[in-house]
Amino acid sequence: MTRAASTIVGLVPVALVVVAEAAWISVVGGLLQEFAFREPVLEIPAIAAFVALGIVSARLLGRRLDRRWPAIALVIIFAAGIVGWLASPAARTALGDGVGPAIAAHPGGWMAGLAVLRGFAYARLPLVEGTVARLLGLGVPGLAIGAIVGGAIGEPYRGQFLAGALSASIVFIVAATLALALIRLTAIGSDGGFDWRRNPAWLGLTVGLIVVAIVAAVPLSVVAGTAIEAVFAIALVPMLIIGLLTGLDRTVRRVLGLLLAAGVIVFIVVRIFAGNPTSPNPPPGVAAGQGRPSVADQLMAVSLGGLLLIAAIIAILVLVAVWMQRTQPPAAVNESRTIDRGEDEVPAPRRRRRFGRRPEPADAAAAYVALVHDLDGSPDVRRAAAETPAEHAARLRADGRAALSLDLLAADYALARYGGIGLPAREDRRAILRWRMLRRRLPKPKPDEV
Repeated sequence: MTRAASTIVGLVPVALVVVAEAAWISVVGGLLQEFAFREPVLEIPAIAAFVALGIVSARLLGRRLDRRWPAIALVIIFAAGIVGWLASPAARTALGDGVGPAIAAHPGGWMAGLAVLRGFAYARLPLVEGTVARLLGLGVPGLAIGAIVGGAIGEPYRGQFLAGALSASIVFIVAATLALALIRLTAIGSDGGFDWRRNPAWLGLTVGLIVVAIVAAVPLSVVAGTAIEAVFAIALVPMLIIGLLTGLDRTVRRVLGLLLAAGVIVFIVVRIFAGNPTSPNPPPGVAAGQGRPSVADQLMAVSLGGLLLIAAIIAILVLVAVWMQRTQPPAAVNESRTIDRGEDEVPAPRRRRRFGRRPEPADAAAAYVALVHDLDGSPDVRRAAAETPAEHAARLRADGRAALSLDLLAADYALARYGGIGLPAREDRRAILRWRMLRRRLPKPKPDEV
């Protein structure tokens, strides 16, 4: 029962990939139906059944038929396309008018053959991380392009297609992302000693949250555009001002503040000395020209305003010159740099016992030290003199020579050696197991180097 439950739980990434494939294929089928001015017939559940058919047929018949499998696979794809095409009542009705009108009545049905073809890529278990990563990386921009192209058709088909494409896009992104995360957790767990498939409660909670997120995202997406536009319109000017002020240094901010203050002062002075503008028609009881300032008053206001403006400009220039002297770049500082090659980092190896055998390590730090000495005879995997344990593990992982186990062993060594942290006994046992595995695996050449 435990093994059967573990097998069923392990198929969750496959089910998520099937749903993701069906989601983007439904968008392509809906786009074809929109161009034909027809409503979509095959939805995500029906297309998911065709994807699952491709996976099952490839697993059951691929190895048995061997060289005959490509021809049989082509027949299965064509048969699935015919079944998907005839799933539409309009296509079956149009058969009396000929094959051409029948195909035009349901062009999106042929996507069932594409669904079966995509299912062939997931016949091997466990799923390959690169395949699912390419599905997510190419599917997101593909869905965006499909939505742009589908928006060129008139109503009512455009609205129906965009609504279906939005729902399918949400389902695709959520399913593909979760499938990729579970596949990576499976790869890490097989190498690090822990496995998410042994925690069904966590899996059930995660799937439940994903389902709730999908159900809530579809109605919220309707009002998201209006809310984003309103928030952006309100916050645009404050964000521009804050960004401008934070992107400038202290001197420029002071200069801008002085310019603003000088402008306010000049405006107030001009308003005070210029007086209120007079109306063209004098009020009753006042002679024409009596309310206007005299020429002497106007000349006095202009002179005082000009003097104040010149004084403000001179003060600003003086302050700018003073602050520019204060903010001059510091003089060059002589530096001396050295490189710590870590020669004393790894302790000296223990003396070998008789017959050339070294005693097994007793803890995690000793296991890492023993692994470093075991790799000294392999130039391509041994640790360089200037490399830290983390850099050494990252280099071998990037080259495809080591997985996460070397990173975990290096982390245990760093915690015990530099952090002064006492590791529990179970972690020491795990580190010793990783040492035994890595000392056999790392010195071997890569498959492409043999």
